[in-house]
Amino acid sequence: MACAICGGTIWNSYSQVIWEKCEDRGRDGKGLSILENGSWIGIRRAAPSTEVENPIDPQPVGVDPKIVFNGVISNSEQLGVKVGETDASVLPRVLDFKSLESFRNSLSKIVGSYAIAVLFQSMGEIWLAANYKPIWIYRCRETNNLFFSSLQHHLPNDGFGAFKFPPYSVASLTDELSHILDIPRSQPDRALVICSSGLDSTIVASEAIRRHSEIRLLYFDYGCLASKIEKRKIQEIAEFFNCSYDIFPLKFCFFKSSPLLGDPDKLAAKVIGAEYGYEWVPARNLILLSITVGYAESHAYGYIYLGTNLEEAGSYPDNEEQFIRDFDGLLYSAVQNGVKVSIKTPLGGLMKHEIVALGVKHKVPFDLTWSCYRGQEVHCGECGSCYMRKIAFKRNQLKDPAFKHEWSSDFWKDCNLF
Repeated sequence: MACAICGGTIWNSYSQVIWEKCEDRGRDGKGLSILENGSWIGIRRAAPSTEVENPIDPQPVGVDPKIVFNGVISNSEQLGVKVGETDASVLPRVLDFKSLESFRNSLSKIVGSYAIAVLFQSMGEIWLAANYKPIWIYRCRETNNLFFSSLQHHLPNDGFGAFKFPPYSVASLTDELSHILDIPRSQPDRALVICSSGLDSTIVASEAIRRHSEIRLLYFDYGCLASKIEKRKIQEIAEFFNCSYDIFPLKFCFFKSSPLLGDPDKLAAKVIGAEYGYEWVPARNLILLSITVGYAESHAYGYIYLGTNLEEAGSYPDNEEQFIRDFDGLLYSAVQNGVKVSIKTPLGGLMKHEIVALGVKHKVPFDLTWSCYRGQEVHCGECGSCYMRKIAFKRNQLKDPAFKHEWSSDFWKDCNLF
């Protein structure tokens, strides 16, 4: 059911505005229940093709509690929906309202999508529950009352200052969401690591191995200058960690604008190359993460790791931790109902020299990693990636095995082997 549910802890002028705005999500029916203490819930209904247009049980359904429901219950017949009734009619009969915990547990009977508001007439309390269907919440500063609706712009001030009710959660609106219960989802203890064979992603792989029962490396070949040697290195890294790996060829023509895929003479050098993303690959992390999420869901992996970090967040927008958090925050509705895939960035708060120190601590095989943007047989030592890596090792007073061919230079004279 594509409709709007709404409500609040008081009925006032804000409530009236919310109620009227909700009409944009349904004009086939409406229902409203307001208690003496002002608590209220309502629904604007859009009748789906699979349900009756004029049901014998218009929402809110139930006596005490009253219930409004947005979603589709695919097993409604098995739960006892009768001819002429809507999906919502079974909720008072199958849900357990003895406690918030029992309510949460009883939701497992529902196969389908839902956002539910429950109004207890005897207690004047409102409970909320949702899987991937949206609920937005707004707190009125003047009165300290709470309101909710299915869409953000229904709320006062077009929803400015509103926040989303956590997906796959149950809570009491009356208790100001002080106790939020998670609705269980399937999340296998297996991890995918987006691995370029570089310093960061290899250290991330070592972190994932310690945290999960199984890992798999994913290398995306989008035609960069170093792809030939990176593919060789990824195999060696997988052998070291005793894990499986996959290589995905990507033939996206719009990647061609990046210097990483073209003339090596156009690569920015040293400090300039380290401090700004001249080697930007258009929307790379968005694309790679999206593909990896699909792979994770179809192959039963619950976690995705990548090597974004604090250092490179200053140069590349898609390395910024907020981008990763935003992307991760979308996944509840990007995968199937009841499935959970999480993005993990263990290096998100670390600078490059701290990343090297972490790799040393966990005995990461630095000699197998490849960071250089060029496709030569040894690291060039000049591109932005090489420069940043060299400085990071030098700050740890360690010689980088990737630059063994340079160890005789003055740059490494005060550094030690490890």
